[in-house]
Amino acid sequence: MERYCKVKDILRKHSRWIALSLVLMVLVGACLLQNAYATDSVQVPYPIVLSEEEIQMFNEGFFNVATDNMNNMLLTSEYAKPEEIDLFQTFYNGMRGTTGDVTEDEIALLTMLDSQAPYLDIVKITVDEMDIFLQEKLGVKLENTQKNGLENFYYLEQYDSFYLVKGDTNFDWCTITSGNWWPENTVLLEYKKESDNSKWIVTLRKIDSGFQFVSNVRCIKIESDEGIVTQSDISEHKTGIINTDKVRAQNSTDADATIIFALNKGIKVKILAEENDFYKIGVSVENRGDDEDLTGFVKKEFVTVQP
Repeated sequence: MERYCKVKDILRKHSRWIALSLVLMVLVGACLLQNAYATDSVQVPYPIVLSEEEIQMFNEGFFNVATDNMNNMLLTSEYAKPEEIDLFQTFYNGMRGTTGDVTEDEIALLTMLDSQAPYLDIVKITVDEMDIFLQEKLGVKLENTQKNGLENFYYLEQYDSFYLVKGDTNFDWCTITSGNWWPENTVLLEYKKESDNSKWIVTLRKIDSGFQFVSNVRCIKIESDEGIVTQSDISEHKTGIINTDKVRAQNSTDADATIIFALNKGIKVKILAEENDFYKIGVSVENRGDDEDLTGFVKKEFVTVQP
């Protein structure tokens, strides 16, 4: 009994130290685990190329589901950020196609604005519908957009709705040809439009409820020096050479910048400025339609400056 009491006293005296040791062991283990995950996240080999299954999902399950698919309608205009989207093109077919809930009073009011209203399709979109859709798909409210194209609708204040009187559609099918995952759950999809076979890049960000649209821009790929007019001999700017394939040029140095074109290895560029870890570069492309350089920002590591 005496021995038991001594052991009990020893345990009582050292219990605090034992508990403290256990807490320290747990904290050290947690830190090591956190560091391991942090190391893994840094080592993710971006970009991650989309699998054939993912491309098929975007082609058949996200876009092109039907001619009233609103995801396709978000490809009808060019925008470098959600606020720039053309609302006229996006809502040209309404939210549900031609609506059947237009009253006779509405038709009468629209006829005063457009004599074809009794004879053509009337598309109606309420302000609430438009606002909810923009928040869901673009993460912005109607009031925060630049309201591009909104002037092309008829607006009836008493119904707080926008209307179009029309007899056609601007819906277009698309074909996703390739894509890559980038940090922050961002995916860039290259696609072709069926109507004119033009090439585009749409940027999406994955969220809990699906995907939000970040930008939709024409795809300009500069594969080789053919068609490039380098003006370094008459320019005060330094010249650089792209040292990696498929280098992305973006419209700013921000984390959420839009990709505006891509450059292959070996392309000569003009270095117009430096900003943090980026060069602002310029290339002059033949037959581009203007005399200005195509400019963008690329990370310095992808450009070898010529002496």
